[in-house]
Amino acid sequence: MAGAGAGEILDLPVVDLASSDLAAAAKSVRKACVEYGFFYVVNHGAEGLVEKVFAESSKFFEQPLGEKMALLRNRNYLGYTPLGADKLDASSKFKGDLNENFCIGPIRKEGSQNDANQWPSEENFPCWKETMKLYHETALATGKRILSLIALSLNLDAEFFDCPVAFLRLLHYPGEANESDDGNYGASAHSDYGVLTLVATDGTPGLQICREKDKCPQLWEDVHHIEGALIVNIGDLLQRWTNCVFRSTLHRVVAVGKERYSSSPWIQTPEVDSSRSNKQQTLPGGRGSGKPEMVAAAGDRLDLPVVDLASSDLRSSAESIRKACVEYGFFYVVNHGIEEGLLEKVFAESRRFFEQPLEEKMALLRNSSHLGYTPPYTEKLDASSKFRGDLSEKFKIGPIGDEGFQNDANQWPSEERLPCWKETMKLYRATALATGKRILSLVALSLNLDAEFFDCPLAFLRLLHYPGEINESDDGNYGASAHSDYGILTLLATDGIPGLQICKEKDRHPQLWEDVHHIDGSTLHRVVAVGKERYSVAFFLDPDPDFVVQCLESCCSEACPPRSSSFSILALV
Repeated sequence: MAGAGAGEILDLPVVDLASSDLAAAAKSVRKACVEYGFFYVVNHGAEGLVEKVFAESSKFFEQPLGEKMALLRNRNYLGYTPLGADKLDASSKFKGDLNENFCIGPIRKEGSQNDANQWPSEENFPCWKETMKLYHETALATGKRILSLIALSLNLDAEFFDCPVAFLRLLHYPGEANESDDGNYGASAHSDYGVLTLVATDGTPGLQICREKDKCPQLWEDVHHIEGALIVNIGDLLQRWTNCVFRSTLHRVVAVGKERYSSSPWIQTPEVDSSRSNKQQTLPGGRGSGKPEMVAAAGDRLDLPVVDLASSDLRSSAESIRKACVEYGFFYVVNHGIEEGLLEKVFAESRRFFEQPLEEKMALLRNSSHLGYTPPYTEKLDASSKFRGDLSEKFKIGPIGDEGFQNDANQWPSEERLPCWKETMKLYRATALATGKRILSLVALSLNLDAEFFDCPLAFLRLLHYPGEINESDDGNYGASAHSDYGILTLLATDGIPGLQICKEKDRHPQLWEDVHHIDGSTLHRVVAVGKERYSVAFFLDPDPDFVVQCLESCCSEACPPRSSSFSILALV
């Protein structure tokens, strides 16, 4: 790697957010995301306010350490993080990076019980809170404008990426370092794991990017400061959504012997709903979203690993899971704690719902939270499919109010028509959540992490019905067209009817599809139409939005590339 401050200088594209030619701006954004993963934006709406943010940030970090430690980051990772507490590159020989930071999360209305933010005293910092709240709001609006251009660049509706959650991180890089820190970085090499980061600098150099992370030696290029501009970079999630067409670029902040301030507001989607995200799991323009030479129900049968959750040999189970995740991405679990009788009740109640007349089901049509009923042909998991939609109908259940969620947006069939329905689904959801947590513990152990590392997941239950008979016009269509799941973990229970297939090498031509057969008593891509009616129950575990930062900050050096410590859509670095 090039020495600190020795990067090649590069000219990134500049996008004018005030331009009336949205198509041209979107085209520029797409080119930048494909070639660099970084670009500048001007006329972004935060001009002038940035200076106030830096001034208030500087006042906070100039305090004695004891004053700052009084606001040490809490369990939500909001508040102050001292110098050297974060290490973005797990392979770094140093104990931590040369920065201290302060993180502000989603800002609730005054008096809200769910605002976990910490704030300096108004007596010592009378303008601090209001300045940060105003910048948070302004940055969020700017981020949404950029997301609109990104959506347009992918031939999607401008509003496709909606409801982001915004975080703001203030950073301070010291000018002087100890001899023992010679060669260390202000922020070691990493890529951001979220959707988008906006970076504003105070003019002090240091930010570098490496477009070819696997090249040896790595070529690092300096991102120079443009007065009044924000630097934008995309994260791993957007790279994943576009199937690696967009680039999540490795970057770092080198120590240049000068004190440096930055603040990073970033945006994440709070719960990327499967009913929308799976619909475009590989967004238009992504690689590997097609299905060349795929023949329905013609998959090769494969034997997936079977993991016994009742085994006392946790290490052995963890090793089996690691091998399965690396080689297949799928495996079976047995002795999972979900009684066969409960599964039978779930399938029976699911069948009763889907057997109702369409108008009865449509009364529970999915709401703005994407919870409730989704009719056939409404979703298309493979965006390249020639069909108008997949053959399955679904019903989705999300977090339930009595678990501490104040905004329970679930819809339920009437108890008069389906008296046992709600209680059965609630019981199954709770049981499956416990099973999912046990599996996540083994996944954590397989990555050499604490067993409790993945905690507080959000859980969603989806009931699916695939029709047995189809029209001639649907010949070649799928119950669920080719896709990958976007969350952490999916547990799948089937009724024994075949149809589920996996393709381990999506870029291979022709693609090789293998059948996942049913094992009685087990819980577990596409679903082919096999001429038989089919039911399944999918249970998804997703990260709690407030927990995502914690999960991806930690080091999984063998399994993951270096990660950033912020889910970013706006960063002042």
